[in-house]
Amino acid sequence: MNSLTVFLTINLCYMVRGSSLRAAELPHRHLEFIISDCTVEHFANAVGSESILASYLGVENDYDIIKKQLDFKCASALKPTIDLSDTLGKGPQFLKNFLDGGTTWNDNIENSRGEYVLTTDAAIIPTVYDESAQNTVFSAPDGGTNGIYPGYFSNFFKGDQECPLGVIECCYTSTRLETPLEDNAEMCALDLTPAAKSNHIHANSITYFKTQESDNTYCSGFAYEKNSFQDTVKYNTLFHMAMMTNLYEKGYVKNIPGAPLCGCVEQMPVIDGAACVKAIEGYKFDSEGNVSVKISWEDCGMDLAAYYDTLDKSDMERFFAKSKIVEHGTCAKASKSFMNEHMLVLVDSE
Repeated sequence: MNSLTVFLTINLCYMVRGSSLRAAELPHRHLEFIISDCTVEHFANAVGSESILASYLGVENDYDIIKKQLDFKCASALKPTIDLSDTLGKGPQFLKNFLDGGTTWNDNIENSRGEYVLTTDAAIIPTVYDESAQNTVFSAPDGGTNGIYPGYFSNFFKGDQECPLGVIECCYTSTRLETPLEDNAEMCALDLTPAAKSNHIHANSITYFKTQESDNTYCSGFAYEKNSFQDTVKYNTLFHMAMMTNLYEKGYVKNIPGAPLCGCVEQMPVIDGAACVKAIEGYKFDSEGNVSVKISWEDCGMDLAAYYDTLDKSDMERFFAKSKIVEHGTCAKASKSFMNEHMLVLVDSE
């Protein structure tokens, strides 16, 4: 949405741009602006001028004072207010099981008796998406579990760090709908140990996938720089990607065996491709001076591995990320390398 778009509501809805209407001509309490970035310039352009912005914020018409107040309000808007595990109203155990791949949402397929209809079973998802996911910031899932079971939501942690490489990914092997699963990746290999709290295998274990033509796998993910807007809203992006898009709209289900359905890329299999989504920064501002977040999402325009290369990452981070998402068509080579790293040599069965 254009950052200079202004929405004016007076029983009817009118659309104006920039400062085409003077502030005095607008009904004060009915103004709402959608703004793409938290800068004085963007906010001032949207409302018409810095002086009008200052009056809405209730401060002196001084750039530094306006900026300080605006920075404070935007920072407040970006503070997490809803635990991800509270969004569905089903409790933390359901969310954890869903992220691991083991709930009725993941397993039940609509039958001839009209049971297990996805739009009915998961009707809460679009409601949460419209009312909360785009307008408030979700915090890391917990739901009171950490005090009893430390690291319960293990999918998003490596030790005490949240996804050190800054990549969260989901992979699927089936669908609940008639629309076929998009096959955009091959499974190469998997170290099951980092995801032991998802697969419940506590011995050191690995899986070598000799993918067949008939095997369908779809993976998607998102990447972010530390302390960026995308980092702040990563659990909103997870909801958008895993629940709204992949499950509710596409019907994708069934995790790769031994891997969580969704988790840090460190816990996921070595794959040779993944779609990419990114969060777009935005804010709502009204003529009472209130600022709230307005999140939207779009395709990265490239695959996940390529997008990762556009971020400010260290050479070491790039190396490890590329060892998890390899170039398309190089699964066999990546699998052999993976096995060699584990001191194992593949034997030709023929």
